Formats: sequence, structure tokens, C-alpha cells
Amino acid sequence: MDNQEQIQQAELATSDGESHGQPVDTADGGPQEMLPNGLTRAQQEGVDRARAFAMELQQTVFKDLMETERSKKEEESRPPAGTVNPGLMAGMDARNHSLMSRVYVGSINFELTEEHINRVFSEFGSVRSVSMSKDATTGRHKGFGFVEYDVPEAASLVMEVMNGTMLGGRQLRIGRPNNYNVAVTQDFPEPPAERIYLANVNEAIGEDVLREIFAPFGEVKACVLAPDMVLRKHRGWGFVEFAEADAADQAAMAMNGFQLGNLVLRVRKCVVGGPLGEGMAALDAEPRALPQPVVQPPQQVMDVVASINRSIGIPEAPESTGAAAASGGGAGAAEGVAAGSTVVVLENVVGGREEVDDELASDMAGEGAKCGRIARVVVHIASAGEMAANADQLAGEVSIFVHYADPRSAAGALELFGGRWFGGRRVSARLFDTDRYRVVTSADTMVYIP
Repeated sequence: MDNQEQIQQAELATSDGESHGQPVDTADGGPQEMLPNGLTRAQQEGVDRARAFAMELQQTVFKDLMETERSKKEEESRPPAGTVNPGLMAGMDARNHSLMSRVYVGSINFELTEEHINRVFSEFGSVRSVSMSKDATTGRHKGFGFVEYDVPEAASLVMEVMNGTMLGGRQLRIGRPNNYNVAVTQDFPEPPAERIYLANVNEAIGEDVLREIFAPFGEVKACVLAPDMVLRKHRGWGFVEFAEADAADQAAMAMNGFQLGNLVLRVRKCVVGGPLGEGMAALDAEPRALPQPVVQPPQQVMDVVASINRSIGIPEAPESTGAAAASGGGAGAAEGVAAGSTVVVLENVVGGREEVDDELASDMAGEGAKCGRIARVVVHIASAGEMAANADQLAGEVSIFVHYADPRSAAGALELFGGRWFGGRRVSARLFDTDRYRVVTSADTMVYIP
């Protein structure tokens, strides 16, 4: 008879209403004493053995299962590697965190798209989403929308800076959404007075450089930038924590709006507290992706592709030397730039910033579209300091970047623009490094998107 059967018999004996404390007949006919709880001594011993066995299971098999389940839940609730989000890492309610990271944007020009809003508002932090209410009849947005950031600090910063700013000829109205409840601000970790939030950090500026920049204000205890675990670079924002609160106050006042690496740095005191995370150090624990081998298609395939391209009017990709010569910059004009670049920079199109007008970008896009689909055209006006620091990259005060959807179109643009005359000037065209292009134009506002 196993322990379970003994327990069942004991329960059955109790429910049968046998006389407590009275002897009962055993199987062999002899009397057996009943215990005060209604069980015979043998039944009580069986119950005790069953309980002891259950306790043993609880301390061995069940304990291991519970530990495994607890570890699994902790693993699932742990933020992903590289997370820099003090509020969420401190266990803040996700809904409240989302509300604090969201802003309402009103009085939006009807010609602006979600992409335009994303680009402008990303200066203050990583934008999680942009949602604009659409008119079902016209398909256009209604002139307002919502922007949600990764952290509440970005939302507070954009309200301070952008509310009342002119964008596309209209004055933006930025504030909290209607469903924002001040009560949610009472349920978050207290922000350390020694900590500041940074945004719009140039991708060439790392954590070590930021430490050196902020060290004159006081001892820097921590400096973390939010990493992009895929691209293996920072996302343009992070936190600096000082040893003293006064140092943080002075740094926030002095460095907000400071020109750093061709970008305007955005700084404010932090809004919520919590662990800072590892920052860029998280990349050290992540394995680097192995480069994929480049496989050249068979010549037969290349011949067929070339034949198809000729039949539909797509030009052959020019040789690198020919393209460079056509650009008007000599055989070495495109030297050092990856052949697969999708960006062409046009120089000597105008004499200076005074000749730039609102139609310049769209004019270049209209002409450049003859070579292929254009993602965007950016008119970049360099400062004197930038021109001196980047003399090898920028040939003049005004540069026009034409970003194509594919390298073949960009290569064709070298033939189209290189050496042509525009307004009495001979245009120079050359390929431009794509990553460098993103850095140079990250703060530009004269952008045309076809």
C-alpha cells in the first residue's frame, strides 16, 4: 500500500463517523485504539510518512523546478543587452513610462510627413513612433499627431525647445497628450540631482570624449551612451552623472545648445531615476557579425543582366576612372570612396549661401531623377569652422548631396552632373561616403524628399 492510498483510507475512516478514541476491529479481528483525530495509529503513521515524502519532494524535485521557473521569469523580464533606460530598468510601470515619453504636436504644416517630423524631433532623442491622424476623405493628416521617445527626458526636452518653433511656415504647439495624468509622475524613481541627459551627440563623439568635455564642471562618476547593438555605434543620446549636483546644474546650463562636432548638443536635467546600464560597454559582450563572403555571379548571368538593362534603357555602370574624370575632379576624385556609395555631392552649383533659394534642392532632384530613384536631396551650408576642419571633404560653402536608392543610379549621376554648366558655373560631382554624409547632413533642414 503506497502513501497516497494510506491517506485516502485515513480520510475515509474519518468521514465514516467512527467513534473517536474508541477501539475498532482490525483485519485479524483484534481491537485497535483510535487517536483523538479520528485515525488509527497505523493510519496516522501512514499520513506522517506521506507528509514527510511530500516535504522531501518540496526540498528536491519541486525546488529545482521552482528555481528554473523563477530564473526563466527573471530572464524574460530583464532588459535587452545594451538598454539605457533608467526608468524601465528600475521597474517603472511600462504604461506610465510610455505616457511620460510621449508628446502632442499640433499646428503641423499639411505638406509635412511623418518622416519629416521624425527627422526634426530625433534631435532630442530616439523616436519610438510618430503617429499622425489622417483624414479618411483626403488621405492627408489633420495637422496634429503624437511623438513617442525612448525616455521621458527627450519628451521634456522637446517641449522646452520646440514649443512655438516655426516649422514649414507654421508655429508648432507641443505639450502633453490629453490622457496624460500628473499622478503618473508620482510613481517613478526619484531622479538623481547629479545626473543630466544628453541628446544630438555626434556619432564621432564617444563616451571617453564626453567625459573629458564635461570633466571641467566636476568629477564625472558615469557617462553612458545608448548603443545600437546592430550597427555597433551609439544612438546619439545618453546620460552623464557627476559626483555633485552643482556640477550637473552648471553643465546643463552651459552645454545646452553648445556646438559639438557639427551638431547642436541638447542637455537637461534627468526626469526619472534608476540604473544607467552598461552603455557602449555592452557591445564588448556581443559577438561581431562575420562578414558575408562576396560571391560573383557567373559571367553568363552578368551578360543576361546587361542585355536586359540595355533593352530597358538603364546605362552601364561607368568605370571608376571614367566616372571620376566626368566629375570634373580628375581621375582621383572618387578615390577612397566605396564604389557602392549611393550619395553624390555636387559642388560649385552656386557661389555662396546668399544664392541658395527654396527651389534649389527640388531643381537638383528633378534633374537627378533622370538617373534613377532619389531618396532625398540635402542642401548643406558649411560654417567657416567646418570648412577649415573638413577641407578634404568639402570644396565650398554650399554642397548639394543627392542620395540615390541604389549605387548604379549614383554612378549614372556622375556622368549627368559632372562638368555641366549651371548658372554660369561648372558643376563638380563626386561620390561621397554614405556614413560621412549622414554625419555632415544630420542637422541640415533644407531637405527635399521626392
